[in-house]
Formats: sequence, structure tokens, C-alpha cells
Amino acid sequence: MNCSKKMIITGANGLIGRQTIEPLKAAGFDVYALTIDEYNPDVGVNWIRCNIFDETAVQSVFESVKPQYLLNLAWCTTNDYLTSNLNFDFLTSGMKMLKYFQENGGKRVVFAGTCFEYEFKDEPLKEYDAINPQTVYAKCKNYLRELAQLFCEQNGIEFAYGRIFYVFGANEHPKRLTAVIVNNLKNDIEVVINNGDLIKDYMYTKDIAGGFVKLLDSQVCGIVNICTGKGITLREYANLYAQKLGKEKYLKIKKEDTNQPPIIVGDNHRLTNEVGYKIKYSTQDAVSEILKLSSY
Repeated sequence: MNCSKKMIITGANGLIGRQTIEPLKAAGFDVYALTIDEYNPDVGVNWIRCNIFDETAVQSVFESVKPQYLLNLAWCTTNDYLTSNLNFDFLTSGMKMLKYFQENGGKRVVFAGTCFEYEFKDEPLKEYDAINPQTVYAKCKNYLRELAQLFCEQNGIEFAYGRIFYVFGANEHPKRLTAVIVNNLKNDIEVVINNGDLIKDYMYTKDIAGGFVKLLDSQVCGIVNICTGKGITLREYANLYAQKLGKEKYLKIKKEDTNQPPIIVGDNHRLTNEVGYKIKYSTQDAVSEILKLSSY
């Protein structure tokens, strides 16, 4: 293995993180994954028990591994994550990891952000567009980006930041939209979509993971939207599952008043043209795979 591609990943057991393992290995990375789980079956990965909030443990890991690359995907994304104080802990831990990464010879780092850092508008969002984060979650993500980018510029480290739009994948948290749709329809329970006309940019977890790996393995720096560049209404999205399962009668679409932006779609030209990532899954193919893989 080429030791120049030794890397540490956080969040490797998450919805997106677990899909990065195979493409990371295929790209020739020597993968060291930080985890708090006791059992991790993936072959070819160096799993390290480490709580990223434990500064002493993090320092020890970076001193031992001495990675050239860092992919930081860990963050809270369920329950009250939009307002949780854990957001501040992830912000702090991100900067601590950068410190020890730099002290041990780190060269290139990629952090994960969110489209909710943007000021929304009714056309595809570009990386240089205005930001206006409203939640604790989005503000902490953006603060970390600003601080991390400054730190990396100060210390000669390449920094890239993937802003994720809407995510869908197999075996999501039971309270997330995709899981509710699949679980309810498979069990003949009504699914109610309150705002069917809202347009979102949904990207399959395997493509999001592939995009992050390609970004890590490139020389592209700065913000890169991780998205499809295409919008789909919530009505259309839910209907894909209902039609494939033959359960359209259990799907109820409403058009209630909402404060949500009518359109949230990203421009993915940096991802496709500069990073060189080509999206592998159509929404229809991804939905078919989710239905096969879901264990609800």
C-alpha cells in the first residue's frame, strides 16, 4: 500500500460514511476509521476505537497513524440535531483533529457541510452564492468551515469542503422521510406528504460517498456542492416508492402552507467538471436498490 495515501475517516459507520469504505479502498487509500462501535466487519479497514470528543485519545491516534489525508464526516443528524448542543462539540472536535493532523504531517483534508448554510433562492445554488445559516446545526457547520479553512491556509494544508444537499439511502434512521415512506408502504400504512410540491435535490448515499472520495483524491480546494443538480418534488419522490411497491393507495399528498423554501437545488458543475465525479445512480435505480436492501 502506498503510505502517501494513509488516511483517517470519521463517521465511517454513518449513513454516508459506510458507503465510502469500498471506494476509498478502490482508490488506494490505507483507511483508518475512528469509531465508538465494538464490532466493525469491513475487511481491509483499520478500525480504531476512539471517541472524537476525547481530545487525548484523538491526539494519540493522530500521533500513531500520521495520516496524510483526513475525511471528516462525523456529525449529529438525527432527533433534535438542528438545535442540539452537540453541534458545538462537533465544531470543537473538528478543529482539534485539524491541530493534530497538522502536527503529524497532514497534507489534505475534506470536511462535510450542508446546503442549509446557503441563502436559498429559486434557482440552483452555486458555491460562491450568499450564505445565511439559520439553525445551530448550519451555523456550527459554517463556523467550522471558516475556521478550518483559515487554519489550513495558515499551515499549508489543502482544504476542501463538500456541501451536502438532500440525502437518501437504505436503512436510514426510522424517523427520516425515506425510512417512513418505505416502512409504512411495506406495512400497508398510510404515508402523508404534507408539502408535495416542494422541490429538493436528492442524492443517493452511494453517490454522495463516491463524490467525497473523488474530492479527497483530487487537488480541488474550497467549497464543492455534493448534489445532483436536479430537483424532484416530494410528490414525485414518494410516488417512486409507491409505484414500485404497487402501494399508491396508501400515499396521501397534501399542499399545506409552509415556511420552507419552494426549491432547494444545487449546481454541481464543480463536482462533475473539476473534481471529475460522474453520478452513477439515477433516482429510479437508487430507489429500486433501497427497496431491496431495506430491512424494515
